[in-house]
Amino acid sequence: MADDTRSLRILLADDHVTVRQGLKMLIESQDDMTVVSEVSDGKAAVEQARALHPDVVVMDISMPGMNGLVAARTLKQMQAGAVIVILTRHGDDAYLQELLRAGADGYVLKQSAASELLQAIRATAARNQYLDSALTARVTAGFLAKSGRKAQGTGVSLS
Repeated sequence: MADDTRSLRILLADDHVTVRQGLKMLIESQDDMTVVSEVSDGKAAVEQARALHPDVVVMDISMPGMNGLVAARTLKQMQAGAVIVILTRHGDDAYLQELLRAGADGYVLKQSAASELLQAIRATAARNQYLDSALTARVTAGFLAKSGRKAQGTGVSLS
């Protein structure tokens, strides 16, 4: 019987070697994923993404030289179909909003469970957006507050 499954090809961009090695081990422990390249800055991420056309780019924000925000914008301008998952320690709204505007398809916090990143990779590879579950309630509450609605189940008016 032929194997119809295809491994998702992942590019890792993080300036910390130990983080990249850990991410590579996590990703390659999955039957449906493989790491095709690892880089330490945004410029190299853009170059490797252009050369290799990975299914998903997993990228940190804080990197030397070209940071993840600039790299995400640049990559999306060059390849509108590029899929980018931001993996960062920054959970505040300013980073989140700016990266979503730049074209990030997923946003995962480094302090979250490893399963969050794996879910994000699979979801974004399937052309869905993904937001870390730790951020979902806050983002939803902010949206509801702007619309003057009450959050279901909280009993607290967000207006």
